[in-house]
Amino acid sequence: MKLEKIAACLVFLLSLSAFITFPAPARAQSANWMTTSVLGLLPAAPWKMGILRGYRAFTLGNAGYDSDIYYGFRGEEYPDFTFTAGPSFQWFVPLKKLIIFDTYQQLQGAFYVKNEKEKAFNYRTHAQVHFLSKKFYGKTALFYNNSRRRFSPELILNIREEQLAWDGLMLWQFSRSGAVAWQLRTARYNYSNAEYEGISLDRELNRREIYGDTFLYFQPNPKFRFFLNGQMGFYNFKYIESKIKDSWSYAVLGGLEFTPELSPTGTTFQGGFSIGYIYLDPKTPTYQPASDIVGNGSVSITLSRWLTARGYYARNFSVSIYSSLLHYLSTIYGGGLTFRLSNRVSLGNNLTFGQTEYPFEREGWATSPAYKFITLSANLGIRLGKEWNFNFFGNMSQRKIFPAEQKLNRYFIGFSLTFGSVPGENVLPIPSLI
Repeated sequence: MKLEKIAACLVFLLSLSAFITFPAPARAQSANWMTTSVLGLLPAAPWKMGILRGYRAFTLGNAGYDSDIYYGFRGEEYPDFTFTAGPSFQWFVPLKKLIIFDTYQQLQGAFYVKNEKEKAFNYRTHAQVHFLSKKFYGKTALFYNNSRRRFSPELILNIREEQLAWDGLMLWQFSRSGAVAWQLRTARYNYSNAEYEGISLDRELNRREIYGDTFLYFQPNPKFRFFLNGQMGFYNFKYIESKIKDSWSYAVLGGLEFTPELSPTGTTFQGGFSIGYIYLDPKTPTYQPASDIVGNGSVSITLSRWLTARGYYARNFSVSIYSSLLHYLSTIYGGGLTFRLSNRVSLGNNLTFGQTEYPFEREGWATSPAYKFITLSANLGIRLGKEWNFNFFGNMSQRKIFPAEQKLNRYFIGFSLTFGSVPGENVLPIPSLI
């Protein structure tokens, strides 16, 4: 049996897993607890106007000196002073007792002193409706993002990306220790008229992505839970010259999450991780399928009251900008330490490694490009008040390009200042829904 058929069967079996029961522990992750989490956001909001509840924040970020804003892509260094700034808001309205509407908006400006053409304004928004009960949670959400950002390991230039997405989720708590969830996501990506080395990014990358997921959770005790995730996906490119990239994807992942918020005594571990297998099946017969181990995770360990260690990794396929290279496999991993010097001051450091690989090659590409990264960073965080936070930081990065053996170096030193906070897009603690 072909691998894609095996993966599809696994997804189907996961869908049937709602009928499986588990032994019931004293406490567990539940739809009722998630309902409480959502409803708890209403009284905690700093703004209250009738039934309307509002959160707000303002951030002055990445304010400092960049040794090369183009990271070597322009053939010479372009140093500059830069910063980002803007507000964000989130509003909650209870439509009925257990139906909550929330909407989020973020406006951000990116400013450069010398390279004025890099100035940009970015906008993000979403609208969500949450359906809550003791054993059931549902959500439907619409997202819009129009921002200029550093694009990918292939192209670390600021490229404007427009994304319109819809996300639907349903979770059923079928026992005290088990739950099942289904999620459907679709997103449309648009890159306007951006070009790089004669490549029209909109002609190569404008596309629609669709994903269907089934999740099965098992929580034997309040401190951690296991999950299994089956996924099917589809990449549908807009223009005829990039239709060769149309592909199906099939994935099965499993993982473990630590849930200290459910335990009154806390725990040493926080975070979670997943690992699994993905199979990519291009619709174009001339391209061979690709598969690999993928996953992501982030775990922090509290070694003492004053010291926390953390580690993280992410590995997955991404769409390539080159028409003759369908996708590339990106791997990022690293870790660091945080020293809590006092109740208001903390000192941290971080070391990150990354690399890309191209599993798809076409006749005419004797060797495909590859990239390796390393970044060393340090930061000093200070809580100035109840809602004011200041962070001073610096980082040094090196990017290696193969097979040319080219090395590009960059460093940044600056600070960020934040007032207030907003819950953000994911108001529920379900980090498994990746």
